[in-house]
Amino acid sequence: MTGLRFLDDDARTVLLFVRLRSLLFVLCPDHPVALCETCHRTYTPEELGTEIGGGSYLCRHCNTDLRESIVAHARTCANLIPQKPLARVASVTNSTIATAASERFPTRRSARLGLDAHATAG
Repeated sequence: MTGLRFLDDDARTVLLFVRLRSLLFVLCPDHPVALCETCHRTYTPEELGTEIGGGSYLCRHCNTDLRESIVAHARTCANLIPQKPLARVASVTNSTIATAASERFPTRRSARLGLDAHATAG
């Protein structure tokens, strides 16, 4: 969502915002997700509503656009930021530990270890 421009509501921008709004409903239902810089009113996802477009991003009191505030919340909210890095899975072809299934089948084992199947099958 970095660097989004809201002046031209192209389809990608609208779809990203639809997805962001749905994430806010699920992950941030109990706290404000938008702050109007003009009148200092805050909005929870429920207060923002489910409508997309037609002024649904405007403050109900002063008509200030709240989309930048929503994006700022998404960038900083602990509920939306992964708490631990994603795990990496080692490739089976680089593994030095033989699996039970490959030990039962000599061809599979030799292929996994990079051996010539004809030289070991005999």
